[in-house]
Amino acid sequence: MLAVLTVLALVLRLSSLSRSLFTDETYSLALAQRSFGQMLELFGWEANGTPYSIVLWPLIRIFGSGVTLLRLPAVLAGTLSVPALWWAARRFTTPAAALLAAALLAVNPMAVWYSHEARAYAFVVLAACLAFGALPRALERRGSRRMWILYVAAMTLLAYSEIFAAPLALPAQALIAWRAGRDGVRRWLWSLLAVLVCCLPLAAAAVISRSRRDALYWLPKTDRALVTLTLQEFSAGFSGMTAVRWATLAAAVVLVGAAGWVIARTRSHAGAAPLAIALCWGLLPAAVLLIVSFVEPIFFPRYAILSLPGLCLALAIAVEQLWHSRPGAVTAVAAVAVLLVAGGLADARQRSYLQEDWPPIAAVLRAERAAGQPVILDNALVLPSLGYYDPAFRAPGGQLVAQEWHDQPLPRGFVGFKDPSGYGSVPDGPPSAAEFARLARLGGGSVWMIVSEVDLLLQENPREGAAVAWAHAHCHVQVHESVGVWLLHASHCAASPLR
Repeated sequence: MLAVLTVLALVLRLSSLSRSLFTDETYSLALAQRSFGQMLELFGWEANGTPYSIVLWPLIRIFGSGVTLLRLPAVLAGTLSVPALWWAARRFTTPAAALLAAALLAVNPMAVWYSHEARAYAFVVLAACLAFGALPRALERRGSRRMWILYVAAMTLLAYSEIFAAPLALPAQALIAWRAGRDGVRRWLWSLLAVLVCCLPLAAAAVISRSRRDALYWLPKTDRALVTLTLQEFSAGFSGMTAVRWATLAAAVVLVGAAGWVIARTRSHAGAAPLAIALCWGLLPAAVLLIVSFVEPIFFPRYAILSLPGLCLALAIAVEQLWHSRPGAVTAVAAVAVLLVAGGLADARQRSYLQEDWPPIAAVLRAERAAGQPVILDNALVLPSLGYYDPAFRAPGGQLVAQEWHDQPLPRGFVGFKDPSGYGSVPDGPPSAAEFARLARLGGGSVWMIVSEVDLLLQENPREGAAVAWAHAHCHVQVHESVGVWLLHASHCAASPLR
């Protein structure tokens, strides 16, 4: 049965691999394209999620840089998370419940989505499952050295994949260590010291990166909209189906609530401890980040993705607690059916979801733009995405260019802008009418403008700014738009009084 679930997980994670790359994914490739030493140096700009580029580094040199290849490590990590959770769950619940936990993770829309994104989020899920599976085994007296090594390795991978993840896993792991007594706590703390030593390069890279720019500047403070987004993403992924969200949340609350009532009524300490550990793993990371973000924003749903296996385990343990009575079994079967059907519907719907759609925009540029004509990018951080689909915006050697790294010459004609707190050393956008007119003169009466990844809370909408108004007044204007990307071509621009 585990093999069937693993195959199912793989099939779901192989869907939508050909969709357009998202900006963050092209940065994974841009890092991996550098020499190994230069890639390590650039981790001083991109300290978070480093394992993904390290894995890509040999792959792209052997197999090329196609979209499917770039996402393959995430696919494999997400697929392996299913048997890894089963292996971890065997230390907390029955074999049948462990299979159920694996099944819930296999079809979870959020887990599926981030298992075909070329970032390290699928590594976070896999590392969390391995760490929670290794720790209770390491605390056992016999054969513990190998499990301690695995635990330290998994926690180190967890930290490098997502800086916040390893500390957020500690409260649930403390409960596991506490159950092993004082000696177990002592050995666990020593293992954490080993993890800390392994993470010293990460800490140094994070400090350097923080000194250069605030990578979290764009995060919102906790409010109702952020909580709603979190609930939607964890339950229904990017399907946009609010009915799936409510059905999933209702089924989860019924399962956990009914299991808690059974445990309290029967005073089952043996059942309470595993459920408490799973709930701590599944709920505390997101809760802590949300609470902190009332003061200092550090939360977005994907930053708490290590919670997903814990939530699946908690629901499986709840089912196991309810299974011993007929009313409880009926409730459990109904709730699990809702969870699985809802997950399947959301998985099917989110296959068509796009974060950004670059190929149509790049195709227009390749077909109609003359070499060297000015191209305004607001925001400049999307330059690697444009370069992936249009070779004219790559470095001479074919590498993707990240403007803020300053390690490659900028493409001919590139003119970058950003929001006031954004990445890079380019001016704050949007461009002025005078700047647009100047570029039009440089381009022989023609200039292009691409708008993507703009934070409207920090700057005005470049699509409605003074530069665009000037273009409509003095030029022939064509607009092309795809998901998340807007392109304006101003041609035959008349002379302007702006100087």
